[in-house]
Amino acid sequence: MAVSRLLKRYLPLSSSTLALWAWRHRAEVIDWAAFGVRAALGLVSGNTDDVKAEGRLRLALEKDRRTRRARGLQVIVREGVGVLNGVIDREVHGVAVKIAKRTKGIKKIDDRLEDGRSRK
Repeated sequence: MAVSRLLKRYLPLSSSTLALWAWRHRAEVIDWAAFGVRAALGLVSGNTDDVKAEGRLRLALEKDRRTRRARGLQVIVREGVGVLNGVIDREVHGVAVKIAKRTKGIKKIDDRLEDGRSRK
């Protein structure tokens, strides 16, 4: 109940507006929710290094305007290996790999990205 009141106070949107936004961005919402679950499990098991590295990589990809809204880009970090997966624009592919290579905590890149057509 308290969360509902806080949302209404600081995020004055109707429930239907929030539901519509969540539906339109469902792939991102699911991806971030899955990261949250993996992070919680990693923290409970004591594996904080992968959680931190994946968080850093996700934030770095969100900061760059070219990778921020890259549809199809999936990120997972396992044992220091950054796994990049999905079908994305050719231009975004190189940028995503460069960002992953310079992210602290990422020891190696497993590039499973496939180049799709560029959107015009």
